[in-house]
Amino acid sequence: GEQDSTSSDTPAQIRLDGKTVRGAVDADGEQLHLLSALAGSPGPDPAAVIIAQAPTDGAKTREPETARALLETLDLRDATVTADALHTVKATAELIHQQGGHFVLPVKENRPALFDALNVLPWADTPIGYESTETGHGRTTRRTIRVLPAPPGLPFPHVSQVWLIERYVTTGDGKQSAAAQLGVTSHPAEAAGPTEIAAFNRGQWTIESLHFIRDTCYREDHSRVRTRSGPRVLASLRNLAINALRLAGRTDITEATRWANRDMTRPFTILGLTG
Repeated sequence: GEQDSTSSDTPAQIRLDGKTVRGAVDADGEQLHLLSALAGSPGPDPAAVIIAQAPTDGAKTREPETARALLETLDLRDATVTADALHTVKATAELIHQQGGHFVLPVKENRPALFDALNVLPWADTPIGYESTETGHGRTTRRTIRVLPAPPGLPFPHVSQVWLIERYVTTGDGKQSAAAQLGVTSHPAEAAGPTEIAAFNRGQWTIESLHFIRDTCYREDHSRVRTRSGPRVLASLRNLAINALRLAGRTDITEATRWANRDMTRPFTILGLTG
């Protein structure tokens, strides 16, 4: 697909994620699905910006193919690519490796051979390498990560380490829930230990905040623009607005948008277009 923007800078972490623009439907009744690349420092970086975007030309299942076309346009040297389990495919891992990058990818049951190979590892006998606890929004979340060297014969290329993240959530009324996620990384242990791998995973989760901003602040899912390139152009303009605010040092996007709307000269100040 056609990319809206690219960057020659080498970011520390490139997060891939797709989003369906639910209000935009073409003549065939297909909803627009866009894949974005968000770049910034490892971890939950509020200043991370969108460096590329591409339409998937139909179903979400085409995302991995679109992702490879998008990644080919970026400088991946020394960067770490993260994504959801849909992108844990051999061709994508090979491309990242060939371009000098690394990957941290989750593994779910949609890759049964790889999932089974990781699931039988001695996790219960593996010490916790790093853990964190957060309290907010009426709940406490504890996350742990265990890391092992990649076992021989793993059915996935360029894996140096494998990991298990477990998350335990306790709400204010005492209810508890737990979830686990397996994954792989090409980083050797001396380059990325449990703390760093955990940070890359947290960084991937922050892309959900971009979805929230585009839907709540910019009401993307309520847009009824249906012309052929209109929805993609408007999505790019929303990304431009968010990027401009973040590059100007504003991480409170909703409030910053309200601030910019109150005076017609303020957007020009943010974009550095004042005399």
